[in-house]
Amino acid sequence: MIGSFILAVKLPFHVFLLSYAILGPLHYLTEIGWLDNRAYFVTNKKDTWILVLLCALMTFGFAYKQFGQYEITKTWNEAIVNSWFKPVSDFMLHYERSFIFLAFYTAVMMTFVKKTGYRYGLMAIGLVAAYFLNGINAYTMIIGMMLPTVIHVYVFTGAFILFGALKSRSVSGYASLFVFLGILFLIVYQRPKAGQYELSEYWLDTMLQSKFIELGGQIAIFMGWAKKTTYLISTPNGKMLSTIALKMQIFIAFAYTYHYLNWFSKTKIINWHQVSKNRLLVTFTIWIASMALYVYDYKLGLSALFFLSVLHVFLEFPLNHLTFVGIYKELKTRITSKK
Repeated sequence: MIGSFILAVKLPFHVFLLSYAILGPLHYLTEIGWLDNRAYFVTNKKDTWILVLLCALMTFGFAYKQFGQYEITKTWNEAIVNSWFKPVSDFMLHYERSFIFLAFYTAVMMTFVKKTGYRYGLMAIGLVAAYFLNGINAYTMIIGMMLPTVIHVYVFTGAFILFGALKSRSVSGYASLFVFLGILFLIVYQRPKAGQYELSEYWLDTMLQSKFIELGGQIAIFMGWAKKTTYLISTPNGKMLSTIALKMQIFIAFAYTYHYLNWFSKTKIINWHQVSKNRLLVTFTIWIASMALYVYDYKLGLSALFFLSVLHVFLEFPLNHLTFVGIYKELKTRITSKK
């Protein structure tokens, strides 16, 4: 954890890009396999196909926007592409945050509602809620932008640390949570300077392609920490990151890097490696191929791995819900026993 923080402070751009390209795909693949062995922590494993479908719909909307620029797509029949593929993709993009909301909402029903009729009935209500919520700025930011990114890698990771400490009553667990929150405090109160961070053309272009600078900016502007005119500072040499932009990048680099390393560091506890040899072979084959894609073209790697990256977030939602319920029960037990 401390190592991730130090690296994020020293090399916030490099560390993030490398972690996302190298550790990210292996994390997606191993976690999905681990969740599958545990029936995704839902009452009926077949229900998880709803999460897969929602992820596929979201990916379809993303596909035209990302792949439309590549030469291979320009050889397609433009009449066919413009007549149905692009309009459908635009429609899916318009409701992108609805797919994320529905995945989060339906995961609650999959996890806690045992009766099939009630479960599907409540899921249907979520469709109505998603329709009316679409377009609200706070909803778009929290559900559409933050939930599958910083909430997933920081808030949910913190919840796992807290739940583990409460269950085991471990001093080291509580110390780990204290350090985890303390690092956030240090990121907030430090004063990084743009002059300390120099990026070559390759790393700068790659960072811009990842769109995570935009993510940090949108979150900072939404939270009132910066304005559009101050997040990126105009200089004679072009655009330069402000102090708040550097803080956001350091936070993102730390959160993602530790999120991945935390998963792999707990192999003996989680036992994510205890799967069939065939699954492990497929996992490592896809992992090596994904890294090759990132080396060849980082943006192409992001596009090709989009479905997998979102799918592991969606499939983890039931476990996230159980974790927060577990935290509540543990705290309630402590309070009740003291009384």
